[in-house]
Amino acid sequence: MEWLFGHRMTPEEMLRKNQRALNKAMRDLDRERMKMEQQEKKVINDIKKLAKEGQMDAVKIMAKDLVRTRRYVRKFMLMKANIQAVSLKIQTLKSQNTMAQAMRGVTRAMATMNRQLNMPQIQKILQEFEKQSEIMDMKEEMMSDSIDEAMAADDDEEESDQVVSQILDELGLQLNDTLSGLPQATGSLSVAGQYRPRPLHRPTRGP
Repeated sequence: MEWLFGHRMTPEEMLRKNQRALNKAMRDLDRERMKMEQQEKKVINDIKKLAKEGQMDAVKIMAKDLVRTRRYVRKFMLMKANIQAVSLKIQTLKSQNTMAQAMRGVTRAMATMNRQLNMPQIQKILQEFEKQSEIMDMKEEMMSDSIDEAMAADDDEEESDQVVSQILDELGLQLNDTLSGLPQATGSLSVAGQYRPRPLHRPTRGP
């Protein structure tokens, strides 16, 4: 494990350090490649100029230099591709390390929760909750039945009163209709005599 500023570097610090080094190397390769491409363009222009002047020996030498320059450009591109692949691997390792740290934190939290959970106590609470729920349901059902009975009694009494009133009304109408159809008496009925009960004579017995 490497040291940095007097303390041991963590894996994350090492990954960041290597990533910065790889990024710097790729930037340097890009600069060198651009220089080589500019040199390639200059060589091509020189070859054209010498060819116009008829200096074929110089043209052949410059052509070899051009081939060498192009070969270096391809090598720079290949090296950059390899460095990019390594950088991606380092980034993958960094992501995996971050995921491992997150999983470790989650695992610790789960372990803490499992230690705090008291299953017998939770079961007791759930049983008590179920018991109280059943009692509440029973009381609610009893109250509902009582209310229904009270409301039904009131409804029956009111309905019976309506039936009696309707019957009396109908009988009253029929009685009035019957009386209106009878002839009216002009005189008053007099009582011919008054009935008096006869005394009962019990036979007397001799001594």
